[in-house]
Amino acid sequence: MICSPSKCDEVMFVQNILPNFSKLVETRWFTSDNPESVMSDAVDNVVVFVDGNLNLRFCSKCTQHVWTFEVLTIGKSLENVSLMLDNHREHFTILSVKSASGNSGLCNGQEWFKASAALPGLDLNYSSTNRYKITIGFKTDRYGTYRQTVIFGFGGYPVLAKQISVDCIPIADVPRIEEARRIILSQNMRKWTKSNSQIIAFESPFVPAKDIKEVNLTKAYPFPDETNFYLTHDTLTEESLTPTNYRGRMHELVSIEELARHEQVARYNIVTQLRLCQYYIVAPDADCATTAKYAPSGELFAQLPLGREISEDSKSGRLVLRGCNRVLFKPVDWERSDNQPQTVFEAHIEDKCNRIIYLRLSKHCIETLHLQPDTDVTVQVQFQLNRLPYCEWHRSIDRVIDTSLIFPTVSEDTVIPWDSKEYWSAQFDQKLNVKQKQAVMAMIAPINIILPPILLVGPFGTGKTYTLAQGIRMILNKGPEHKVLLCTHSNSAADLYVKDFFDAWYKETLDIRMKPLRIYYKGRFRNTVHPVVQEYCLMDENGRFREPTKDDVLRCGLIIATLATSSCLASLDCGLTHIIVDEAAQAMECEALTALTLARSTTRLILAGDQMQLAPELYSDLANERGLGLSLLERICNLYPPIFPCKILLCQNYRAHSTIIGLTSELFYAGQVVGCGKHLAHPIFNPLTFFSVQGQDVQGMHSTGFYNDAEAFEVTDRIAELKSCWPTEQWGPYGEGAIGVVAHYAEQVSRIRMELRKRKLFDISVERVMNVQGKQFRAVFISTVRTRNSCQYSTDVNIRDFGFLSNPRLLNTSITRAKCLVAIIGDPVALLTIGSCQRVWEKFFTVATLYGIDYGTLRRYVDNLPQTPQSAPLNPLAKEFIPRSPQPRYQVEYVPIPVPYPVIYCNSNNTQPTTKKNSSLDLIQK
Repeated sequence: MICSPSKCDEVMFVQNILPNFSKLVETRWFTSDNPESVMSDAVDNVVVFVDGNLNLRFCSKCTQHVWTFEVLTIGKSLENVSLMLDNHREHFTILSVKSASGNSGLCNGQEWFKASAALPGLDLNYSSTNRYKITIGFKTDRYGTYRQTVIFGFGGYPVLAKQISVDCIPIADVPRIEEARRIILSQNMRKWTKSNSQIIAFESPFVPAKDIKEVNLTKAYPFPDETNFYLTHDTLTEESLTPTNYRGRMHELVSIEELARHEQVARYNIVTQLRLCQYYIVAPDADCATTAKYAPSGELFAQLPLGREISEDSKSGRLVLRGCNRVLFKPVDWERSDNQPQTVFEAHIEDKCNRIIYLRLSKHCIETLHLQPDTDVTVQVQFQLNRLPYCEWHRSIDRVIDTSLIFPTVSEDTVIPWDSKEYWSAQFDQKLNVKQKQAVMAMIAPINIILPPILLVGPFGTGKTYTLAQGIRMILNKGPEHKVLLCTHSNSAADLYVKDFFDAWYKETLDIRMKPLRIYYKGRFRNTVHPVVQEYCLMDENGRFREPTKDDVLRCGLIIATLATSSCLASLDCGLTHIIVDEAAQAMECEALTALTLARSTTRLILAGDQMQLAPELYSDLANERGLGLSLLERICNLYPPIFPCKILLCQNYRAHSTIIGLTSELFYAGQVVGCGKHLAHPIFNPLTFFSVQGQDVQGMHSTGFYNDAEAFEVTDRIAELKSCWPTEQWGPYGEGAIGVVAHYAEQVSRIRMELRKRKLFDISVERVMNVQGKQFRAVFISTVRTRNSCQYSTDVNIRDFGFLSNPRLLNTSITRAKCLVAIIGDPVALLTIGSCQRVWEKFFTVATLYGIDYGTLRRYVDNLPQTPQSAPLNPLAKEFIPRSPQPRYQVEYVPIPVPYPVIYCNSNNTQPTTKKNSSLDLIQK
């Protein structure tokens, strides 16, 4: 049927009585745990042919194009055809849908219905057929990137989806876009995937199977490669995100970031010899624990030697440690048929050491390759990242329907009823200052008042957590019709709300509305969660954490989760009236979307955070420069004018001593933080104290980080000294959480804990800096670990991260955990001469009290140090050199990447410009 305007007028009544097909599919797809079961690019008994490419690039403003789809079905009939995306809808049109027997339905240009689907009993001479011809037209008169998804319904699920796009760009931009794409993809061009290899998955009864959620999402969002990754003109040229380019651009940036991370992990790929064994023993140097593992019957362990170290100080090392738990391998000499895809085996990573990784091989792998213990086998190995985070980011991006929350309308008429007494509660804490009261009143304003996102921005100690907790309490007291989701970036911050506020409020009032529902990842070990928090978690019959059901959500008024775990609520229709995201500055925007996609049109959004604390680590310079690393909090904050009712800035610090506030305010917050607390200093120790230690930072044989025994001993001695002369009059009685110890390396944390146990100091919190966000202590001890020797002559020129010596955000996060005392233990010469924090440490030493060395002596010593030679001398602390494994006996052939777009030149000069090799980031610079 040809979709002419006159014919569309005749069938407008059909659309008034039928649900929108694309919206029905969209709603079901958003709430499904298995998106491939709702919408897929392949459907059984359906074959689709397209005359040309789905993704096109034109070098002209005025452009027209028509796609022709031939759909062949067996035992099915085509019921619906629809254009799904609202963006650019005016540029795409369903021109015609024809069957072998002729016209077969009704169409308005955006949706087509089979006659029986449109209105049962309506006779339009419909006849059944299994061959259809669909034409989709495109037209524009300006440059830009235009995307659309065409869905085909066959009377059930899944529906067939085909994505089409048109990139209209100036001819001069074609070479740099193609070169940028080639550079991005060339970093992973030899990666084994299901499209080029037969992957034998790892299965073992002794290792938890892959989450079915991960399996489903990886099918819906496959790894980006030359067949499905497209770099468009808008992504490289447009300065910022807009409602129009949002979905496509965010998908491209997430894919670019995933490719960059895989490139980092691929640096550990190697051809080497696996040593097969039935057991192995790992004895870490940092503590007394020894790990001994024995392979069950039918399985084997394999010792994988690496060509480069896995270190916490390198970006690639951190990525392997935190996001890689599987490898793929294939024997080099294993024969296979030439006309069959290569077979590779998946293995599970059991333990990670700095130079060795221990693998677990499945029974099926052992039997297929006829492997025997105590033998060697030469293999090619590729490391695999856990793809679940990237798939969840893509999923969250696709779930964004209403962009009003992430692109709010800024109006001068926005008014929040600050002074309306109608909403004041008897439980309102009068200790809140004016700004904090404004924040609470914005949170509890009636839902029928549509407000843009409320931003609560403030440095450490300004009462963000306290203010949010008070606001949530008042919301819950307003009635059962209010339901709140509180999300944080870390589990430690989420647990603070339970331990410090709602546990006491619930047990004090026995009000079921004050009882939070704390959601934990179902694979988390129960003994790693605080006993108080466990009281509010969901458990299965085996005592393991479980995900909530619809009934669980309906019975509670407050849900507390991390951004990552909030994804389990997507299919439950929670009916949230408020979504609150704390630590919003620490999350990428695509991470925050996981919670935001649960919002309704009337849901109030509150974002709180400190932009100078820990930030997400990005691996792609291009994605970072294009805005992927910018948090949603910061982007919306930039949209708002300097003075706006929904942007509330907190500057009054109540947590720390004025000396600590003065230093951090000057160094990190441009002097904007004002001390308002009444904390007293220790009668002996200055609030800012430094203990000089000249030790050695050591990396053990199996360690991926460093430890420093001299600093561990000094920390223990100083803690014992402080505890023995605890100033009860100034600080109150000693109790849990009074003293905290922070270190960057896990090895140093273990070392300090071991020394404290020897001295029977059991009530001291010792954590890595990544785990202290949101916590506070009366006194904080910081162990910097690194020394002038190993840092200055590091053998890896790519290492520029030495923890507290080079990352000011780590240092800021650690110092601001303290109320009255910051005691730092380390090598002062290293702090003043190595890393990018030298200016910060210089300022610290000028205001702190130093033990072990005076500042004048330290300054003269540093000033008289010789310049670091261009060619560094041998490091006396370096480990013995071990030659790498033999190189493979074959060459890997370079395979050029095919161009994804047919480039159509529409001007008089059809000569393609020459290209030059460059980085993908340089190519976008004009």
